[in-house]
Amino acid sequence: MAQRSEELAAMSQVLVDIGGTSIRIGWQSKKAEDIRDAVTYACRDFAKPVDALRQYCDQNQLKVNSVVLAVAAEISGLEVDITNNPWIFNARELAQELGANEYLLINDFTAQAFSNSALLSPKPIINPKLHILLRKGVQSAGSPLLVTGPGTGLGVAALLPSNLGPMVIEGEGGHVSFAPRDEGERNILAVLEAEFGHVSAERVVSGPGLETIYKIKNGVRLAAPEIGDGALAGDNKCLKAVNLMFKSFATVVANAALSFGAGSGIVIAGGVTPRLRGLLDQSGFYERLGDHGRRSAFLSNLPIYLAIDPFAGLKGAGHAARSAQLSHRIGKTIG
Repeated sequence: MAQRSEELAAMSQVLVDIGGTSIRIGWQSKKAEDIRDAVTYACRDFAKPVDALRQYCDQNQLKVNSVVLAVAAEISGLEVDITNNPWIFNARELAQELGANEYLLINDFTAQAFSNSALLSPKPIINPKLHILLRKGVQSAGSPLLVTGPGTGLGVAALLPSNLGPMVIEGEGGHVSFAPRDEGERNILAVLEAEFGHVSAERVVSGPGLETIYKIKNGVRLAAPEIGDGALAGDNKCLKAVNLMFKSFATVVANAALSFGAGSGIVIAGGVTPRLRGLLDQSGFYERLGDHGRRSAFLSNLPIYLAIDPFAGLKGAGHAARSAQLSHRIGKTIG
């Protein structure tokens, strides 16, 4: 108890990972890497993110020195509008309400990318609590690692080694144009183009995207978890929807891996794939990934990992706060 009191007295860094449906929170002392007391709350249970954070800090008797916010949103200034979530807030004001002196605002896939730093090693050791090796491959040492995956949205980032430690190439790769490659995908594109004009990959490759595919194909809307459960139980309509999403995801992965030159491999993150992992092999994902003309051999030989740690975003947020790359983005709540 005395040690914990000293840590709290030394002030705490609160780590936050906000997605479309869930908010994950943990804390660490600024001298320690271990994440303490990590929890997951449903966003719908709180009117504002600060309400969830106040509850957490009160329960854990934390005196907050700094807060790191990893959010499923475009980072442009301090105003945050979470994708597929009604929460809108100002990062600096939230930190002020918690009594924090410092804050850092990053995209959730920047945090996800940082959490995979160990995989940049020339001979990475797989921790089965963090990753599953889906496919062995040939790693090109010193090359970027692609981190991508569908959840409430579609995240894309890359991690690359440097003399200053791992660095992240940030972006909004989920909003690249949807690129259909077969008749079923072209039919989806035609319907969505009529409604939205531009159709991003995220419109198809995500939890909401899976719902959209099912509705277009079957005329009724099911929630993504219901479609997943149906597919796992062998329902043909659900399976077809999941297969189309995974094949479309493979196209996104192939394009991103080539754009980044991701010779260190591919990490699939996000909330959708771990739950539906048993369907990936038969979905056509690997065949589509390797069917890419002159670069097929490169894509067919990349190692592929599945990220399964639900608190990876918190660990990556802590890493981001220590990163020389992002030190200039740490803001002060006073002055």
